[in-house]
Amino acid sequence: SHRMLLSPPHLLQASSTNPVITMAERSCCTVKRVVQHVLENPKYYPGPHNLSAPRTTQGLQQLDTTRQMMLIWDALCQYMQESLEGGRSVNIPYFGAFTFENSLHEDGSHPSNPRKAAKHSRPCFLVDDRLKKNLYRYPGKEEIRVGRNDHSVYQSAPRMEFLNVVPIAAGCYYTTKIVTSAITQFFKAVVDLAQRGYNIDLDFGFARVRIFSRALQVAFARRLSDTVNKSHIRTFTPEATSATWKSANLSQSMVGLIERPQSAEVRARRNRTKHLGVMSCDMCSITLQGRALGATA
Repeated sequence: SHRMLLSPPHLLQASSTNPVITMAERSCCTVKRVVQHVLENPKYYPGPHNLSAPRTTQGLQQLDTTRQMMLIWDALCQYMQESLEGGRSVNIPYFGAFTFENSLHEDGSHPSNPRKAAKHSRPCFLVDDRLKKNLYRYPGKEEIRVGRNDHSVYQSAPRMEFLNVVPIAAGCYYTTKIVTSAITQFFKAVVDLAQRGYNIDLDFGFARVRIFSRALQVAFARRLSDTVNKSHIRTFTPEATSATWKSANLSQSMVGLIERPQSAEVRARRNRTKHLGVMSCDMCSITLQGRALGATA
């Protein structure tokens, strides 16, 4: 069986000094604890994320496996927040989709263009079927209106995108193979822990997903809906297709995630340090050799 980091919830004994809320918080699996669980069970969560991987630039050092996965998690959260603030939905396999429930109404602030309407977006979370079957309560059909012919999350949610690991890998200076393995096995572990009745608390920054007693709750940051609704005044004039490829669509959050290192300077500094180490060894050997000759004389 899996090596668990925490005692099962039914083994925790209540007392006057440990109220129920404190016990729930203590037995809760945070992001770091889920990462530790994944790394301590390489048999059940195999992949290259179990080894310290070299970076794609020589200007950055390798990280241990825990810090490696935590860096990928931070990059994932920032990339998803940027996508959601741009009005795009993101689907995470094994976990669910962060999306919006949109409603349109006429906006009186634009009397010159009566065809313009304001789009009000309410953030919501659609649970993946693989996680849903391990929950007793979760946000259901009322989260988003689904059409009769919508059989996939990519059809029912607006501007739904598959989680793109390429910008995340570029921002962390890792290969896409490492990032894909880390993200996939992390959310597989979340499903496994939920199946075993563990409490889970995942802080994405823009939202907080909690699973307590197999009941899922999602709390979104107020600034997310404010940012989306502030910039979304939609017109019904279609955008030219050529506008989608004329300019590069780079992830600004990933571009500035880690300051780009000066690889040549860092490499030269490392070489100087190695040479200094070799020279110090030679000086020590010469000193010891001189002392030995002096003693024999």
